[in-house]
Amino acid sequence: MKVPLSKLFYAFVEVGLVAFGGGGNAQLYQAIVLRRGWMAEREFLETTALCRILPGPVFANTAAHLGMRLGGVAGGVLALLGVLTPGALLMFLLSFAYFRFGAVPGSLAESALNGVAAAAIGLILATMLRQAPIALDALKAVLLALGVFVTYGLLHWPLLLVLLLFVPVGMALYWSEAAEAWPGSEVEPRG
Repeated sequence: MKVPLSKLFYAFVEVGLVAFGGGGNAQLYQAIVLRRGWMAEREFLETTALCRILPGPVFANTAAHLGMRLGGVAGGVLALLGVLTPGALLMFLLSFAYFRFGAVPGSLAESALNGVAAAAIGLILATMLRQAPIALDALKAVLLALGVFVTYGLLHWPLLLVLLLFVPVGMALYWSEAAEAWPGSEVEPRG
């Protein structure tokens, strides 16, 4: 779907104004999939999965990738500027205030930041619960997710090692489905 660049930029600025504490992808999901219907849930999920394994900040990667899918190269640049500019300006102002007035334990500022962190976790959980049935639609997906959760979340293996182990496994598990879904594919489906 090709989206007019002005609408695209506005949507990403809107996300940049409210995305905080790790809840950026949840806000992108709300804005792009749920409110505007510019992308299907499965397509968004695949995009975020790709952007999570790329180097760099996931939120910025996702915004740039979504912007390119929806508006070409200009859309990617505008999406990235849209999500990063509000946060960068706010960070500049907060940094100025912090260095000017200092951080005092137990202060109103510390309490406010704790509330922001809790709200961000709530956004992430809400998005995860909504996307889980779509992403975990087969036993192999559940087992793959469980393997990553155990190795990274519980055993605290380095992320790079987990990716090097599970990305090829995931590709092998889904290779035949991808080959069948790709029109005119020359890849021979296995098994």
